[in-house]
Amino acid sequence: MIEKASELLERFIEIERSELIKVEMPHMPTLGSAYEEITKQSIDQNFIIPKGLNLKVISGFISINDKILSNQIDGMLVHGEGKRYGRTSDFIYPIDQVLCIFEVKKTLNKSDYADAFDHLRLIRKEFAKYFELKLKDPSFNPDVSIPGKHFSQITGREAPAFYRDIHSLSRTDAILFYALVQESLAPSSIIHGYGGYSTEYGMRNAFFDILTEKSKLSGEGFGVPSFPTLVTTNNISIVKAHGMPFLGINKDQQWAALVSMRDNAARIMLEIIWSKIAFYFDVKMPWGNDPKNEILAPFLYAIPMHQDGRTGWKFRYVEMKESELKKREFLIDWEPERIDEKVLAVFNCMLINGGYIHEVDLASIAEDHNVSQKDLIKDIMSLFLFKKINQYIRPISSSVFLATDANGFSYLTSNRQNLDIWCDKKGLAKDYIHLMIIE
Repeated sequence: MIEKASELLERFIEIERSELIKVEMPHMPTLGSAYEEITKQSIDQNFIIPKGLNLKVISGFISINDKILSNQIDGMLVHGEGKRYGRTSDFIYPIDQVLCIFEVKKTLNKSDYADAFDHLRLIRKEFAKYFELKLKDPSFNPDVSIPGKHFSQITGREAPAFYRDIHSLSRTDAILFYALVQESLAPSSIIHGYGGYSTEYGMRNAFFDILTEKSKLSGEGFGVPSFPTLVTTNNISIVKAHGMPFLGINKDQQWAALVSMRDNAARIMLEIIWSKIAFYFDVKMPWGNDPKNEILAPFLYAIPMHQDGRTGWKFRYVEMKESELKKREFLIDWEPERIDEKVLAVFNCMLINGGYIHEVDLASIAEDHNVSQKDLIKDIMSLFLFKKINQYIRPISSSVFLATDANGFSYLTSNRQNLDIWCDKKGLAKDYIHLMIIE
């Protein structure tokens, strides 16, 4: 379903955009409002928003503790009922009822890019203050299961089961965990331009220039939560890869907090919206029966640092030429992780030891396969399916599935639904070995 929905959304936007271009509208604010309306209507179609969740797209203002934030929002995906703003068509919604925020630009140039960045950053700053205020209530216990999973995938370490246990982490792990929790709870922020940058290289450079210039002007750095979730124009996107739904990690477990993608920006926007709805309501979305993986181009690696008594972020910019960016594929079929014999031996050891493997057994398997224990652990952790707890390694999820193809190759995944679809495509029997951990 997601393929069809994203294509319909993309076509809807393009048709409306083409119709609007035909109309002569010399008054720019009016033209800007018309483009905002296109975005609102395209997001609010029945084929995108599930029925029965009382969701709608409106324009208006966000309130926090009955304080109305000054900047007007072009479009908001909201839940429930808000308060009409005077006699206008705008509404005021508490931030807890806002799932997504949209900044709409007719042409996304550097100036508009920077303005939208600032607008959304201030909202996130206010949300962070509100979150800290809510923590004063001992009954407030946010769901950290999903950001906790992403924390373990990035670090290979155990995440706190409750947010209040964040103080048990090191300062660098704590700032990462905080950022991931904020991303799951705060409204997703989307900057959508109907025109502007024509190359992925140009859009990446513009974002980095904005970040660099603002850091120099303010004399302070910017945290990951201050970045917009998605910036898109002309089918080019810069996306925050925090795991809902895109997660940017390289094989050395370095976190690419920002990545870029190209081709079918409507699909990317849809996936972000659906991921937020799924988390907000704890529901499953109709992702369809043809799972895909988008190819992410790393743009900005985020490294938590603690130095001279201060904790913050060190960013590493990945400069790629347009020719490099255009070479890569954009969308590939989902596949489970193929593993070799030594990793299969580790998994089999987990099966007979309650889902865990001790470093003594790891050393024995490494010796049997003529590799170092360090390299074996790196191979295991690069699958993003396992985490280290003291002297043990165990799966991140409570279930991991082992499948074998017609050639005898072994595959691991924690996603049963996608694995079933993959086996159907390959004509393979679904006779998996299922490692389940009950705690």
